[in-house]
Amino acid sequence: MTLAGDALFNLMLNAAVSFWFGLLVVLSIRRFAKPSRTAIGVALLLLPFSKLFWDLRFGIPESSFFWASEHGVRQQLGSFQIGFGAHRWGIAPEGHLWAMHEGGRSPQSIADLASRALRFHVNVYAASALSFTALAIALANCVTRGFELAAFRRQARALLGACTTLELRNIGRRKVRVFSSRAYAGVPFAGGLFCPYVVLPAFMQERLTDQEREAVIQHELGHVRYFDLALLVPLELSCAFFWFVPGVKWPLQKLRTLLEQRADDCAVAAGIGRAAVANALLVVAECATGKAPQPVLAIAREPSTLRGRIQRLLNPEPTRAAKPWLAYARGVLLLWLVLGTLQASACGNHP
Repeated sequence: MTLAGDALFNLMLNAAVSFWFGLLVVLSIRRFAKPSRTAIGVALLLLPFSKLFWDLRFGIPESSFFWASEHGVRQQLGSFQIGFGAHRWGIAPEGHLWAMHEGGRSPQSIADLASRALRFHVNVYAASALSFTALAIALANCVTRGFELAAFRRQARALLGACTTLELRNIGRRKVRVFSSRAYAGVPFAGGLFCPYVVLPAFMQERLTDQEREAVIQHELGHVRYFDLALLVPLELSCAFFWFVPGVKWPLQKLRTLLEQRADDCAVAAGIGRAAVANALLVVAECATGKAPQPVLAIAREPSTLRGRIQRLLNPEPTRAAKPWLAYARGVLLLWLVLGTLQASACGNHP
């Protein structure tokens, strides 16, 4: 049991280190490169989660000092190396911790040091107790979030049964039904991964002009077009499970804002005036009540981002035309850096 608890503690703490390593790269790129394309912004915000799962899939290698220490091998000396490493996909910063022992030298992680410190200075079962407690809370969070999503799905099914079909829209090869409901008093939202739909409250349509109503529909169709639901639900569950990782919800919050901005852009690209889209946002925010269930995708789900979205619509930043070769070179460099980051070591289990 102690071995399993120590291994779980190792993986959990190194997951936090991996996440923060990826987040540091994202903050650096956003600070200096300032990518303007939404697709690049979405990919960057997914990098911390990608780094976390990338490292977790390797587990604890046989060469790690973790296994030797669990069999009673004592560390004699240690060393730390930091610099840049060359990988198949790029050059990325690296940090390595090494344990010197009678059998030679083995890679170790920050979690190894923390686990042994707890074992010798607190209690032999301290790391196991912490890891199993964190795992229990993580599973409880996932179950709770799963029940919430299932409850909303049941509510949505009951809601759709009493809705009136307004029209049928085509998104590529998919058909999206647009419904109107008098029983629903929340914000318009999109749902359904394989059979997508959009729900509009009937009372809200009376407050919207024809152009504003079209802006709302095009916004929700933008979520459907880019499969935002398939992206957000796994991330919601991931944040619930990795609750012990500091700052794990920050990329998700930024990603939500970015997806809402992209959906706003979809409405503008469909020919809706920016002022009409901004007015639609205000009307939706004013009409929505707090008693209605909160869908995963909605035009005004996050009130804190409303002001920024309206300012972005009414005062768009001027776009600078970049030379094709320069844009291509930036894209290759960015991809190289991201792939290198995934393979880089951040004082984890891997040499």
